Amino acid sequence: MLIQFSVENFKSIKEEQTLSLVKNSADEMPENYFNPNAPATPDLLKTAVIYGANASGKSSLLKALASMQSIIKNSFNKKLDESIDLEPFLLDPICRTQPTTFQAVFIVQMPSETGELRATRVEYGFSADKKQIYEEWLSVYPKGREQAWFHRLYNDENKFFEWKDSNFFKGQKETWKKNTRSDQLFLSTAVHLNSEQLKPIYDWFTQNVSIINTDRISNKMSKNVCQKDNDWKRVIISLLQQADIDVEDIVIRKPNINLKGLPDDMPEEYKQKIIEELSENFDVFFVHLDNQANRIEINLKDESDGTQKIFEFASLIFFVLHNNYTLIIDEFNKSLHPDLVRFLVKIFNSKHNDYAQLIFTTHETSILRKDLLRRDQIWFCEKGKEKSTSLYPLTDFSPHKGREDIEECYLHGRYGGKPIIKDFFFPEDLNISDDAES
Repeated sequence: MLIQFSVENFKSIKEEQTLSLVKNSADEMPENYFNPNAPATPDLLKTAVIYGANASGKSSLLKALASMQSIIKNSFNKKLDESIDLEPFLLDPICRTQPTTFQAVFIVQMPSETGELRATRVEYGFSADKKQIYEEWLSVYPKGREQAWFHRLYNDENKFFEWKDSNFFKGQKETWKKNTRSDQLFLSTAVHLNSEQLKPIYDWFTQNVSIINTDRISNKMSKNVCQKDNDWKRVIISLLQQADIDVEDIVIRKPNINLKGLPDDMPEEYKQKIIEELSENFDVFFVHLDNQANRIEINLKDESDGTQKIFEFASLIFFVLHNNYTLIIDEFNKSLHPDLVRFLVKIFNSKHNDYAQLIFTTHETSILRKDLLRRDQIWFCEKGKEKSTSLYPLTDFSPHKGREDIEECYLHGRYGGKPIIKDFFFPEDLNISDDAES
């Protein structure tokens, strides 16, 4: 469960920007938030949407969290001469030489003193550039009060790290410190060297947060669950039917493999390898009923892009809901009808969702209609005069509940976060030759 995420000096983001999933004082739409049952932690929102013009920085914010996740995951196995995958704000000469800073505040299930798993608030962050880590810190709140487990700060003058750690943090701390290079994260090193205490925190980043920044994803997960678990298949079919997709059943079948086109002199072992690879690529058929109630199988490849996309995402969505994970999607509206986007958001904002979260960007304004999202679930991105991204919530404008048409106000530019389109004209000194057209 994500409480908030902050980033500074990353791509289009110059100053620190923070996305918060903390519910404000309003009690509207009670199904849209939950109590995380962690000490010193307020109610959290189940969903958040981010609007903004193209190139406003919406994707930069999600890429920042993806970059933080990737650095944590790959830090221990990072090669000595391999750079850290970071890009600072390039439009300021000072920022180009400064580190990028990430911080996430979240809830993770951690063992108590008696070994019982309890929801615990955690704050973790680090500052780094392409060459090294400059600062890293971790605080845990098992009983509501801060326990600063560790903090490392690079002393640039003396070229070493100054360390502080807590007695609450157990294990072979000195060994882990000695084995952490300046271009590696201590969290990752300690976990790979068997720190059981830090493992739930590492696992939250690497397993509990799914970030989708492409229009389409593999349907392999949905195929597997439909093939192996009939109950999961029934849930996916139910989702498709409720989304007004006319499907009676889903059939997974091995493809017919024809090797006649392969060269006769190809070694037999290569042919067998091709057969094995093709055999794993099962075909998906949606079963429909014709006007005489006969079953008609249609290959998924021949269904609409929107239908294919829902099938691809179906198992991921239910996996996230089942495990109370966090799902982050860039441009959620692509290939989907607006009503389907609203439908999928409603699944997260429902009594069927306990603790899972959905964070997404979109241009689809029907999401803003007052029957779907609370006012504190809506965010905007905009670029200022310095061409850097600013992230701000709708609540900054204090919209009146039930009286203000948020969609209409956004379309008319009241909240910003939308493109300012100017009249098009050709430059006066333009001289296009006929040769350029050929």
